[in-house]
Amino acid sequence: MNDNNCTTKHWTDYNEQEKLTRQLITAAQNGDRTALERLCIFYEPLFKKEMRREIFYNSIGYEEGLSLARLKFIELVLNYNGADFSHFAGYVRCRIHFALYDEMKKAWNRENNETAIPVGDDSDTPALADDMIEREELAILLKLALKKLTEKQRNTIKALYFDGYNGKEIAAKEKITPAMVSKNHKQALKILRGNIA
Repeated sequence: MNDNNCTTKHWTDYNEQEKLTRQLITAAQNGDRTALERLCIFYEPLFKKEMRREIFYNSIGYEEGLSLARLKFIELVLNYNGADFSHFAGYVRCRIHFALYDEMKKAWNRENNETAIPVGDDSDTPALADDMIEREELAILLKLALKKLTEKQRNTIKALYFDGYNGKEIAAKEKITPAMVSKNHKQALKILRGNIA
C-alpha cells in the first residue's frame, strides 16, 4: 500500500469516526441509552489512562476517580453543543483531566483542613515549620527557574508534567519533530536542575 492509499484510508477512518461520534452523541442527547453506553465504553480507556496518573489516584482514589470521570463524561455528552465533532476526543480528555484535577485540589484542601497540628513536645514544632518553609521556598525556586526557560522549553515541561501529554502528542501540537521535543525537554531539565539544586 503506497503513502497516498494510507493517507486516504486514514482520512476515511477519521471521517467515519467523526460521523459515528456525531450520530452517537445526537442519539444520546435524544434519550438513546444504548448510544450513551457505547460512548462510555469507547472512552473508558481514556478515563483509566487519566486515573493511572499517580497524582490523581493517590489523592482521589482509583475507583472514585473513575466514577467521577464517567459522570463528567456523561454530562459532557448530554450538554455538548456539537461545535467540533472531529476534535471531540481532545475536548473530552481536557475536560476529564481538569475535572479530576479540581477534585484532587478539593481533596488536598479537605486533607489540609482536617489535619490537626500534632500534639507533643515543642521540639516537633520547628521541624514542621521548617518543612513548610522549605516547600514554599522550593515552589518559589521552581517558578523562578521556569522563567529562565525559553517559551518552547516551558511549553514542553508544562505539556509533559502538568498536562500529561506524551512526546508524540506535543510534537503534533507544536508542529515540531519528536526529536525536537526531546531536545527541549533535556535542555529544560538541565536548566531547572542547575537553578533548583
